[in-house]
Amino acid sequence: MLKKISIVFILSGLFSLPIFFSSCCGDEQCAEEDTYGKAIFKKTDTVYKRIPKIKTSPMSVQIGAFVNRDNADYFTREARERLKVDVFVKLTPEGLYRILIGEYSDIEAAREMLMRARQGGYADAFIRDEFGAVER
Repeated sequence: MLKKISIVFILSGLFSLPIFFSSCCGDEQCAEEDTYGKAIFKKTDTVYKRIPKIKTSPMSVQIGAFVNRDNADYFTREARERLKVDVFVKLTPEGLYRILIGEYSDIEAAREMLMRARQGGYADAFIRDEFGAVER
């Protein structure tokens, strides 16, 4: 049994050698060939296109969510004291009280507040807009 396995191993190695030695080695000519071996040369001009900014809804950092209004209010007061920023409660149509910080149109500003919230003890904080999570 061991002899059969070693013979199969040796034969598979011998059959793969021609493929190994004829494969692409990374030189310039090889890099400029397509899969059929024909050289492809294309010279193109750089085209710059102005892409309009897409209007997005403002982003906020969510640090908590509660079903109970009293719990949401308590959490909001604690967060204001801990982070020294304006923290507000937003009621969703489903009856959930989201605890949010800020309204940012710039993702970088939202990321800065996200880092500050996490450093302040809100490890599960994330950036969201009106449609859902933007960045966790």
